[in-house]
Amino acid sequence: MIKVIHVVSDTNIGGAGRWVLNFLKEVNRERFAVKIALPRGSRLKGEVEKLGVQAVEVPGMADRSLDIKAIRFLYGFLKGERPDIVHTHASLSARIAAKMAGIKPIVYTKHCIDQNIPKGIKKKLGAMANSFLSDRALAVADAAKENLMAAGIPEHRITVLHNGVEKLRETSSQDREKTRAEWGIEKDAVVIGIVARLEAVKGHGYFIQAARQVVNQVDSVKFLIVGTGSAEQALKEQVSRERLDEHIVFTGHLNDIAPIMNIMDIHVISSLSEALCLSIIEAMSLGKPCIATDTGGNSELVRDGYNGILVPVKDVGALAGAMLTLVNDETLRQGMGEKGRMLTDEHFTSRAMTKKLEEIYSEIYGWA
Repeated sequence: MIKVIHVVSDTNIGGAGRWVLNFLKEVNRERFAVKIALPRGSRLKGEVEKLGVQAVEVPGMADRSLDIKAIRFLYGFLKGERPDIVHTHASLSARIAAKMAGIKPIVYTKHCIDQNIPKGIKKKLGAMANSFLSDRALAVADAAKENLMAAGIPEHRITVLHNGVEKLRETSSQDREKTRAEWGIEKDAVVIGIVARLEAVKGHGYFIQAARQVVNQVDSVKFLIVGTGSAEQALKEQVSRERLDEHIVFTGHLNDIAPIMNIMDIHVISSLSEALCLSIIEAMSLGKPCIATDTGGNSELVRDGYNGILVPVKDVGALAGAMLTLVNDETLRQGMGEKGRMLTDEHFTSRAMTKKLEEIYSEIYGWA
């Protein structure tokens, strides 16, 4: 049996956390013994434990890639556990601790796109550090691989492992009606939703501005903002300033997003930067058409005019125009949604992702 420890520094359940949960649901536990290290107070802890996996809380690591206190704790923890593989999710602290503890191989997954790539000596030093502190880098999209290479990571050290999701369950028409009623959504309203951490990089402010333009032309539209984050209060204030309180609903964090995703007619991602967005894949698995900003790996999921619409980053007019196009054409929505469902079934399931990762683990385990 191969013993693997994953280290995640997120306190919220973002892309990395959901990636880990999807992996844990599918991993072959007869071949792989997995534990998760995460920050104290992380929302991920309870979800991991529900799956029967041990979650170890680490001091000083909350939402920080590098933390001295976390390095000290992780060094002792990894030294005692002696895992066969340490798999980090952007946590530099974990890679340093694993190297100090003599653990090999060290794997890390790149879940995001860095907009400011170092140049010159900083680029060389960064590439040297990454090469020294990891044996394999996993990129969740082709765009993330290009980002790593631009930062100086040799191509032969990088493997593209596309995100995969557990297909969301479809709810009955009666349950959908009940969910709509719970959130105060009228029967005839078209529902547009965004599922993402409430952080500046997700571009919710542009989503709200676009909603204002849509409502100016079509009143029977409801907007759902699903998630939590540091920008929540500022976004609620923006909604009030735009006088959209009757049109935009903040759901907060939802442990189960299937019911809310089922009632969406259109799914939107307005990110300023994105690697490979899990919520797009989840929406596609339910046959929802997607509007996404043309950044990072979004174009690897949303094929413009086929299963959704791509718009430029920060372009409120284009975003509002795409929303209106789909709001006013139910046939187009349904057609794009079905094409997205087929793409998900063929390329982006959590089972396919986990099987490939297990193959990678088995390969690199032989290096030790």
